[in-house]
Amino acid sequence: MHVLWLVRDNLETHPGGDTTQILQTAAALHKRGVRVEFADRLPHRIERYDVVHLFHLDRLWEHLAVCKRLRRTRTPAVLSTIYWPADEFDRAARIGFQGTLARLLGSENYQSLRQIQRLALARLRGGAGGWDRRLLRFRDAARRLLDTVRVVLPNSAAERDEIRRCFGCCPPAVVVPNAVNIEQFGPPGEDPPERAGVLCVGRIEPRKNQLALIEALRDTGIPLTLIGQVGRFSRRYGRRCWRAAGPNIRFLDHAPPAALREHYRRAAVHACVSWYETPGLASLEAAVCGCGVVVTPGGCTREYFGDHAHYARPDDPGSIRTAVHAALADPPGSGLARLVAERYNWDAAAERTIEGYELAIRQPDAATRPNQ
Repeated sequence: MHVLWLVRDNLETHPGGDTTQILQTAAALHKRGVRVEFADRLPHRIERYDVVHLFHLDRLWEHLAVCKRLRRTRTPAVLSTIYWPADEFDRAARIGFQGTLARLLGSENYQSLRQIQRLALARLRGGAGGWDRRLLRFRDAARRLLDTVRVVLPNSAAERDEIRRCFGCCPPAVVVPNAVNIEQFGPPGEDPPERAGVLCVGRIEPRKNQLALIEALRDTGIPLTLIGQVGRFSRRYGRRCWRAAGPNIRFLDHAPPAALREHYRRAAVHACVSWYETPGLASLEAAVCGCGVVVTPGGCTREYFGDHAHYARPDDPGSIRTAVHAALADPPGSGLARLVAERYNWDAAAERTIEGYELAIRQPDAATRPNQ
Protein backbone atom coordinates (compact mmCIF):
# COMPACT_ATOMS: atom_id res chain seq x y z
CA MET A 1 0.00 0.00 0.00
CA HIS A 2 1.30 3.45 -0.99
CA VAL A 3 0.04 6.32 1.19
CA LEU A 4 0.63 10.07 0.98
CA TRP A 5 0.74 11.88 4.32
CA LEU A 6 0.06 15.62 4.21
CA VAL A 7 1.73 17.07 7.30
CA ARG A 8 2.47 20.61 8.50
CA ASP A 9 5.69 22.01 7.02
CA ASN A 10 7.19 22.71 10.47
CA LEU A 11 6.49 19.23 11.83
CA GLU A 12 10.09 18.69 12.95
CA THR A 13 11.36 22.26 13.34
CA HIS A 14 8.55 23.02 15.81
CA PRO A 15 7.84 19.59 17.29
CA GLY A 16 4.75 18.82 19.33
CA GLY A 17 2.78 15.78 20.37
CA ASP A 18 1.60 15.35 16.78
CA THR A 19 5.24 15.06 15.67
CA THR A 20 5.75 11.99 17.83
CA GLN A 21 2.39 10.54 16.81
CA ILE A 22 3.10 10.98 13.10
CA LEU A 23 6.71 9.77 13.05
CA GLN A 24 6.12 6.78 15.32
CA THR A 25 3.02 5.64 13.43
CA ALA A 26 4.85 5.95 10.11
CA ALA A 27 7.72 3.82 11.42
CA ALA A 28 5.31 1.14 12.66
CA LEU A 29 3.48 1.14 9.30
CA HIS A 30 6.77 0.76 7.45
CA LYS A 31 7.42 -2.49 9.36
CA ARG A 32 4.10 -3.76 7.96
CA GLY A 33 5.01 -3.00 4.38
CA VAL A 34 3.06 0.26 4.04
CA ARG A 35 4.97 2.83 2.01
CA VAL A 36 4.46 6.27 3.57
CA GLU A 37 5.45 9.40 1.67
CA PHE A 38 5.48 12.78 3.43
CA ALA A 39 4.55 16.12 1.83
CA ASP A 40 3.25 19.49 3.00
CA ARG A 41 1.07 19.96 -0.10
CA LEU A 42 -0.53 17.78 -2.77
CA PRO A 43 1.77 16.77 -5.64
CA HIS A 44 0.62 17.01 -9.25
CA ARG A 45 -0.39 13.35 -9.54
CA ILE A 46 -2.26 11.96 -6.56
CA GLU A 47 -3.94 9.08 -8.39
CA ARG A 48 -0.83 6.93 -7.83
CA TYR A 49 -1.51 6.83 -4.07
CA ASP A 50 -3.89 4.32 -2.56
CA VAL A 51 -4.85 6.74 0.23
CA VAL A 52 -4.17 10.37 1.14
CA HIS A 53 -3.85 10.89 4.91
CA LEU A 54 -4.57 14.33 6.40
CA PHE A 55 -3.86 15.48 9.97
CA HIS A 56 -5.60 17.99 12.26
CA LEU A 57 -9.24 18.79 11.67
CA ASP A 58 -8.60 22.45 12.50
CA ARG A 59 -5.95 23.15 9.81
CA LEU A 60 -8.77 24.06 7.45
CA TRP A 61 -6.93 26.82 5.59
CA GLU A 62 -4.72 24.03 4.20
CA HIS A 63 -7.29 21.27 3.88
CA LEU A 64 -10.07 22.96 1.92
CA ALA A 65 -7.91 23.39 -1.17
CA VAL A 66 -6.95 19.73 -0.86
CA CYS A 67 -10.64 18.78 -0.65
CA LYS A 68 -11.26 20.14 -4.15
CA ARG A 69 -8.58 17.88 -5.62
CA LEU A 70 -9.68 14.86 -3.62
CA ARG A 71 -13.26 15.25 -4.79
CA ARG A 72 -12.25 15.75 -8.41
CA THR A 73 -9.96 12.71 -8.50
CA ARG A 74 -12.10 10.62 -6.11
CA THR A 75 -8.94 9.64 -4.23
CA PRO A 76 -9.61 7.84 -0.91
CA ALA A 77 -8.69 10.06 2.02
CA VAL A 78 -8.60 9.69 5.79
CA LEU A 79 -8.21 12.30 8.52
CA SER A 80 -6.46 11.98 11.87
CA THR A 81 -8.60 14.57 13.57
CA ILE A 82 -6.38 15.32 16.62
CA TYR A 83 -9.19 17.60 17.76
CA TRP A 84 -10.96 18.71 20.88
CA PRO A 85 -13.21 21.78 21.13
CA ALA A 86 -11.45 24.66 22.87
CA ASP A 87 -14.55 26.49 24.13
CA GLU A 88 -13.74 26.17 27.84
CA PHE A 89 -10.10 27.15 27.32
CA ASP A 90 -11.11 30.11 25.15
CA ARG A 91 -13.50 31.39 27.83
CA ALA A 92 -11.32 30.87 30.86
CA ALA A 93 -7.63 30.75 30.03
CA ARG A 94 -6.58 31.93 26.57
CA ILE A 95 -4.45 34.99 27.26
CA GLY A 96 -3.28 38.17 25.54
CA PHE A 97 -4.90 39.71 22.48
CA GLN A 98 -6.02 36.28 21.23
CA GLY A 99 -7.79 35.67 24.53
CA THR A 100 -9.55 39.02 24.33
CA LEU A 101 -10.71 38.21 20.79
CA ALA A 102 -11.94 34.75 21.83
CA ARG A 103 -14.05 36.19 24.64
CA LEU A 104 -15.40 39.11 22.61
CA LEU A 105 -16.30 37.07 19.53
CA GLY A 106 -17.18 33.73 21.12
CA SER A 107 -15.25 30.53 20.53
CA GLU A 108 -16.70 29.59 17.13
CA ASN A 109 -16.30 33.08 15.62
CA TYR A 110 -12.80 33.26 17.06
CA GLN A 111 -11.92 29.91 15.45
CA SER A 112 -13.20 31.25 12.11
CA LEU A 113 -11.04 34.37 12.42
CA ARG A 114 -8.06 32.26 13.44
CA GLN A 115 -8.33 30.21 10.25
CA ILE A 116 -8.06 33.39 8.18
CA GLN A 117 -5.17 34.66 10.32
CA ARG A 118 -3.27 31.42 9.84
CA LEU A 119 -3.97 31.38 6.10
CA ALA A 120 -2.54 34.88 5.82
CA LEU A 121 0.58 33.89 7.79
CA ALA A 122 1.02 30.74 5.69
CA ARG A 123 0.80 32.69 2.44
CA LEU A 124 3.29 35.30 3.68
CA ARG A 125 5.91 32.61 4.26
CA GLY A 126 5.10 30.65 1.11
CA GLY A 127 3.32 27.81 2.89
CA ALA A 128 0.37 25.73 1.75
CA GLY A 129 -3.18 27.02 1.86
CA GLY A 130 -5.79 28.76 -0.21
CA TRP A 131 -8.83 30.97 0.17
CA ASP A 132 -12.26 29.41 0.48
CA ARG A 133 -15.34 31.33 1.58
CA ARG A 134 -16.19 28.52 4.02
CA LEU A 135 -13.27 29.68 6.17
CA LEU A 136 -15.55 32.52 7.27
CA ARG A 137 -17.52 29.93 9.25
CA PHE A 138 -15.36 27.38 11.05
CA ARG A 139 -18.21 24.88 11.35
CA ASP A 140 -19.02 25.00 7.62
CA ALA A 141 -15.36 24.53 6.70
CA ALA A 142 -15.01 21.59 9.08
CA ARG A 143 -18.14 19.96 7.69
CA ARG A 144 -16.75 20.29 4.16
CA LEU A 145 -13.60 18.46 5.24
CA LEU A 146 -15.54 15.77 7.09
CA ASP A 147 -17.78 15.25 4.08
CA THR A 148 -14.74 14.85 1.80
CA VAL A 149 -12.68 12.29 3.69
CA ARG A 150 -13.99 8.73 3.72
CA VAL A 151 -12.81 7.76 7.22
CA VAL A 152 -11.70 9.65 10.32
CA LEU A 153 -9.09 8.32 12.74
CA PRO A 154 -9.73 9.92 16.15
CA ASN A 155 -7.59 8.98 19.13
CA SER A 156 -10.61 7.99 21.21
CA ALA A 157 -14.31 7.24 21.06
CA ALA A 158 -14.82 10.42 23.08
CA GLU A 159 -13.11 12.46 20.36
CA ARG A 160 -15.32 10.84 17.70
CA ASP A 161 -18.42 11.69 19.74
CA GLU A 162 -17.29 15.32 20.20
CA ILE A 163 -16.89 15.68 16.44
CA ARG A 164 -20.43 14.44 15.93
CA ARG A 165 -21.71 16.80 18.62
CA CYS A 166 -19.84 19.85 17.33
CA PHE A 167 -20.43 19.46 13.60
CA GLY A 168 -23.53 17.30 13.33
CA CYS A 169 -21.78 14.81 11.08
CA CYS A 170 -18.94 12.31 11.09
CA PRO A 171 -17.80 9.83 8.44
CA PRO A 172 -17.08 6.24 9.47
CA ALA A 173 -14.49 6.26 12.25
CA VAL A 174 -11.71 3.90 13.31
CA VAL A 175 -10.31 4.80 16.73
CA VAL A 176 -6.51 4.82 16.56
CA PRO A 177 -5.02 4.98 20.06
CA ASN A 178 -2.35 7.45 20.92
CA ALA A 179 0.65 5.51 22.12
CA VAL A 180 4.04 5.27 23.75
CA ASN A 181 7.29 3.79 22.48
CA ILE A 182 7.54 0.70 24.68
CA GLU A 183 11.10 -0.09 23.54
CA GLN A 184 12.24 3.42 24.40
CA PHE A 185 10.44 3.91 27.70
CA GLY A 186 9.48 0.36 28.59
CA PRO A 187 7.48 -0.92 31.54
CA PRO A 188 9.53 -0.50 34.72
CA GLY A 189 11.43 -3.53 35.88
CA GLU A 190 12.94 -3.27 39.31
CA ASP A 191 12.08 0.21 40.55
CA PRO A 192 14.90 2.71 41.14
CA PRO A 193 15.87 3.10 44.81
CA GLU A 194 13.76 6.20 45.35
CA ARG A 195 10.85 7.89 43.66
CA ALA A 196 10.26 11.45 44.77
CA GLY A 197 8.55 14.60 43.68
CA VAL A 198 6.37 15.63 40.78
CA LEU A 199 7.29 15.87 37.11
CA CYS A 200 5.52 17.79 34.34
CA VAL A 201 6.66 17.27 30.74
CA GLY A 202 5.29 19.45 27.96
CA ARG A 203 5.64 22.67 26.06
CA ILE A 204 5.07 25.63 28.39
CA GLU A 205 1.94 27.43 27.18
CA PRO A 206 -1.47 28.47 28.54
CA ARG A 207 -3.33 25.37 27.31
CA LYS A 208 -0.89 23.14 29.20
CA ASN A 209 -1.66 25.21 32.31
CA GLN A 210 1.70 24.89 34.08
CA LEU A 211 1.10 28.14 35.97
CA ALA A 212 -1.81 26.57 37.87
CA LEU A 213 0.37 23.57 38.74
CA ILE A 214 3.13 25.88 39.98
CA GLU A 215 0.67 27.85 42.11
CA ALA A 216 -0.77 24.63 43.52
CA LEU A 217 2.62 23.27 44.66
CA ARG A 218 4.62 26.47 45.31
CA ASP A 219 4.25 26.49 49.11
CA THR A 220 4.05 22.74 49.70
CA GLY A 221 7.75 21.85 49.67
CA ILE A 222 6.98 19.10 47.13
CA PRO A 223 9.75 19.10 44.47
CA LEU A 224 8.36 19.94 41.04
CA THR A 225 10.38 19.63 37.83
CA LEU A 226 9.01 21.07 34.60
CA ILE A 227 10.61 19.88 31.36
CA GLY A 228 9.75 21.63 28.12
CA GLN A 229 10.45 24.62 25.95
CA VAL A 230 8.32 27.73 26.05
CA GLY A 231 5.85 27.80 23.16
CA ARG A 232 6.59 30.12 20.24
CA PHE A 233 3.76 32.48 21.18
CA SER A 234 3.92 31.98 24.96
CA ARG A 235 7.02 33.87 26.12
CA ARG A 236 5.01 36.15 28.40
CA TYR A 237 3.30 33.12 29.91
CA GLY A 238 6.69 31.47 30.40
CA ARG A 239 7.92 34.51 32.32
CA ARG A 240 4.82 34.38 34.54
CA CYS A 241 5.62 30.74 35.33
CA TRP A 242 9.23 31.54 36.22
CA ARG A 243 8.23 34.46 38.45
CA ALA A 244 5.62 32.36 40.26
CA ALA A 245 7.96 29.45 40.98
CA GLY A 246 9.21 28.87 44.52
CA PRO A 247 12.52 27.25 45.59
CA ASN A 248 11.01 23.76 45.28
CA ILE A 249 10.42 24.23 41.52
CA ARG A 250 12.96 23.89 38.71
CA PHE A 251 12.78 24.19 34.93
CA LEU A 252 14.61 22.12 32.33
CA ASP A 253 14.42 23.29 28.74
CA HIS A 254 14.81 19.90 27.07
CA ALA A 255 15.66 16.27 27.79
CA PRO A 256 16.46 13.62 25.15
CA PRO A 257 14.44 10.38 25.39
CA ALA A 258 17.03 8.47 27.43
CA ALA A 259 17.29 11.27 30.00
CA LEU A 260 13.54 11.76 29.97
CA ARG A 261 13.02 8.09 30.79
CA GLU A 262 15.21 8.48 33.86
CA HIS A 263 13.23 11.53 34.96
CA TYR A 264 10.02 9.51 34.63
CA ARG A 265 11.49 6.56 36.54
CA ARG A 266 12.61 8.73 39.46
CA ALA A 267 9.47 10.85 39.79
CA ALA A 268 6.67 9.68 42.04
CA VAL A 269 3.96 11.49 40.06
CA HIS A 270 3.55 13.03 36.64
CA ALA A 271 1.06 15.90 36.52
CA CYS A 272 -0.45 17.19 33.28
CA VAL A 273 -3.18 19.68 34.20
CA SER A 274 -3.99 20.89 30.68
CA TRP A 275 -7.34 22.34 29.76
CA TYR A 276 -7.74 19.36 27.42
CA GLU A 277 -5.64 16.51 26.03
CA THR A 278 -6.15 13.74 23.50
CA PRO A 279 -4.86 12.27 25.91
CA GLY A 280 -1.29 13.60 26.18
CA LEU A 281 1.76 11.55 25.18
CA ALA A 282 3.74 12.59 28.27
CA SER A 283 1.09 11.10 30.58
CA LEU A 284 1.29 7.79 28.70
CA GLU A 285 5.10 7.79 28.81
CA ALA A 286 5.09 8.56 32.53
CA ALA A 287 2.51 5.87 33.23
CA VAL A 288 4.46 3.16 31.42
CA CYS A 289 7.53 4.17 33.43
CA GLY A 290 5.66 3.60 36.69
CA CYS A 291 4.67 7.15 37.69
CA GLY A 292 1.41 7.97 39.33
CA VAL A 293 -0.64 10.16 37.02
CA VAL A 294 -2.54 13.39 37.69
CA VAL A 295 -4.64 14.70 34.79
CA THR A 296 -7.73 16.81 34.21
CA PRO A 297 -11.00 15.44 32.80
CA GLY A 298 -10.71 17.66 29.70
CA GLY A 299 -10.41 15.58 26.54
CA CYS A 300 -10.31 11.80 26.55
CA THR A 301 -8.21 11.18 29.68
CA ARG A 302 -10.90 9.11 31.44
CA GLU A 303 -11.19 6.80 28.44
CA TYR A 304 -7.45 6.07 28.61
CA PHE A 305 -6.75 6.02 32.34
CA GLY A 306 -10.08 5.21 33.95
CA ASP A 307 -9.69 4.82 37.72
CA HIS A 308 -5.90 4.51 37.49
CA ALA A 309 -5.37 8.31 37.43
CA HIS A 310 -6.13 11.12 39.85
CA TYR A 311 -8.22 13.93 38.37
CA ALA A 312 -8.10 17.67 39.04
CA ARG A 313 -9.93 20.73 37.78
CA PRO A 314 -7.66 22.87 35.58
CA ASP A 315 -9.09 26.14 36.95
CA ASP A 316 -8.57 25.26 40.61
CA PRO A 317 -5.05 25.08 42.13
CA GLY A 318 -6.61 23.62 45.30
CA SER A 319 -8.07 20.73 43.31
CA ILE A 320 -4.68 20.19 41.63
CA ARG A 321 -2.89 20.18 45.00
CA THR A 322 -5.39 17.68 46.44
CA ALA A 323 -4.97 15.36 43.42
CA VAL A 324 -1.16 15.51 43.68
CA HIS A 325 -1.25 14.71 47.41
CA ALA A 326 -3.59 11.77 46.71
CA ALA A 327 -1.32 10.46 43.94
CA LEU A 328 1.77 10.73 46.17
CA ALA A 329 -0.05 8.80 48.91
CA ASP A 330 -1.36 6.13 46.52
CA PRO A 331 1.37 4.73 44.22
CA PRO A 332 -0.14 3.02 41.15
CA GLY A 333 1.69 -0.30 41.43
CA SER A 334 2.31 -2.09 38.12
CA GLY A 335 -1.29 -2.20 36.90
CA LEU A 336 -1.27 1.16 35.10
CA ALA A 337 2.09 0.52 33.41
CA ARG A 338 0.88 -2.87 32.13
CA LEU A 339 -2.40 -1.41 30.87
CA VAL A 340 -0.62 1.31 28.89
CA ALA A 341 2.01 -1.08 27.51
CA GLU A 342 -0.62 -3.55 26.31
CA ARG A 343 -3.20 -1.13 24.87
CA TYR A 344 -1.38 2.02 23.88
CA ASN A 345 1.63 1.07 21.77
CA TRP A 346 2.58 2.06 18.23
CA ASP A 347 2.03 -1.46 16.87
CA ALA A 348 -1.61 -1.20 17.93
CA ALA A 349 -1.83 2.27 16.39
CA ALA A 350 -0.42 0.97 13.09
CA GLU A 351 -2.85 -1.94 12.96
CA ARG A 352 -5.81 0.35 13.48
CA THR A 353 -4.48 2.84 10.92
CA ILE A 354 -4.27 0.10 8.29
CA GLU A 355 -7.82 -0.89 9.19
CA GLY A 356 -8.83 2.71 8.52
CA TYR A 357 -7.05 2.72 5.14
CA GLU A 358 -8.72 -0.50 4.05
CA LEU A 359 -12.11 0.86 5.09
CA ALA A 360 -11.49 4.09 3.16
CA ILE A 361 -10.63 2.19 0.00
CA ARG A 362 -13.91 0.27 0.28
CA GLN A 363 -16.03 3.32 1.12
CA PRO A 364 -17.88 5.31 -1.58
CA ASP A 365 -16.32 8.69 -2.33
CA ALA A 366 -17.84 12.04 -1.40
CA ALA A 367 -19.41 12.51 -4.83
CA THR A 368 -21.50 9.35 -4.55
CA ARG A 369 -22.18 8.67 -0.87
CA PRO A 370 -25.28 10.13 0.79
CA ASN A 371 -24.89 13.19 3.04
CA GLN A 372 -23.83 12.35 6.58
